[in-house]
Amino acid sequence: MSPRPRRRQGQNLNLGEALDRGVRPRAPRTTTLYRQVKDLIKTYGERDAAQRLGVAVRTLRTWVHPDRSRRRSPSKANRSRIGTEHQRNARDVRRATAPRRRMDRLSTKGIRVTLQGDVGPRPDDKYMRHGRRITTDLPPEAAADIMNAYLEDGPEAAAEAFRRAMAEYYVDGDWRLENLSEFQFGDSAAFGDDW
Repeated sequence: MSPRPRRRQGQNLNLGEALDRGVRPRAPRTTTLYRQVKDLIKTYGERDAAQRLGVAVRTLRTWVHPDRSRRRSPSKANRSRIGTEHQRNARDVRRATAPRRRMDRLSTKGIRVTLQGDVGPRPDDKYMRHGRRITTDLPPEAAADIMNAYLEDGPEAAAEAFRRAMAEYYVDGDWRLENLSEFQFGDSAAFGDDW
């Protein structure tokens, strides 16, 4: 049984952020300094992460100690280094922290997506673009393209791959997806083994 799809509601969701939450449904809402250090450790291991940050392994361990009362905050200079290193190696971090089983499952089964927002043809014809709720299934090859774009270039590249997939499989044409107020992203049941 697959997990329930992640639902995001609110005003003007960013498509890249919504896709990031769809790929990594258990990701924290904000990327804290603690999360950045944990991501770097998961990506490179303790020794290499400490070396990249220019600190001792023992210091690195104090920043992510499981007991909050024993956890220390990095200095201002180290906070800057952590943020820079996390951003500079974003591709490696995404690859190491992405849930592989979920991504493989979505790339194999396809994606069922439900979204609500201002949807319509690309020309600036206001009468054609209005609030709609769409539910559709994208095939495994489109899902694989979206997942690969996410891993290689991040959420914005995944959003562009998603737009291309929607233009190809949902409606033949170039549509805008704007002012998203809802986004659900999960496993598709529409594509069997013979697809």
